[in-house]
Amino acid sequence: MTTASNENQSPKNLIQIITFNVRATRTAGDDGIIPWINIGRGNEEILNLIDAEEIIIPEHEITVSIDYPLANPASFNLFSSIGFSRKLLLIEIREQFLTFSETESLDISAIDLVALDVYKTNAGKIEITLDIDL
Repeated sequence: MTTASNENQSPKNLIQIITFNVRATRTAGDDGIIPWINIGRGNEEILNLIDAEEIIIPEHEITVSIDYPLANPASFNLFSSIGFSRKLLLIEIREQFLTFSETESLDISAIDLVALDVYKTNAGKIEITLDIDL
């Protein structure tokens, strides 16, 4: 099977929505929790990420697809022997946005990661799309 056919399998079934909650350090909401991660402040916010170490995707290989706000949608594969925690996913996604900020002139301080939509293809592959706010 070719890479292109792996990436374009359908249908995909939504199996999980992963959220990010951060203890507020600058401005507090009603309960002091912010329901997103700012990509530009990711290093700071990761310290206050709730359930950061929880393994939320037990699979060892996933594909992350990013379309918005990129001019050219991109995807990348991640591998982990123990599965993926919120912290690990945030670190990897932030690194990709740092790379994109150089090539696409993105202002990553304006990008908030609200959630991850986790899909399973008919072939059993895990694909993640990002729920982004600008």
